[in-house]
Amino acid sequence: MTKKARITIFILSLALALIFGGLDYESHAVLDLFLNKGNLLALCVYTLLFMSTGYTGVWIYTEAKSVLKKNRSRI
Repeated sequence: MTKKARITIFILSLALALIFGGLDYESHAVLDLFLNKGNLLALCVYTLLFMSTGYTGVWIYTEAKSVLKKNRSRI
């Protein structure tokens, strides 16, 4: 996996975590997400969760691509 793909997954995961954190009815600003210790922990957990989902998706895609490539070469 390239460095660009890893950075893209991280940025997208962080953006999704910030969006979900911003949807919280108690926070009125993005800065509130970083000032509260509980919110910061939740942002880290959500970011890691989205990153693991992204890496799993990329892994499934690359494995499926290699299996299809092997099957085409047999025919």
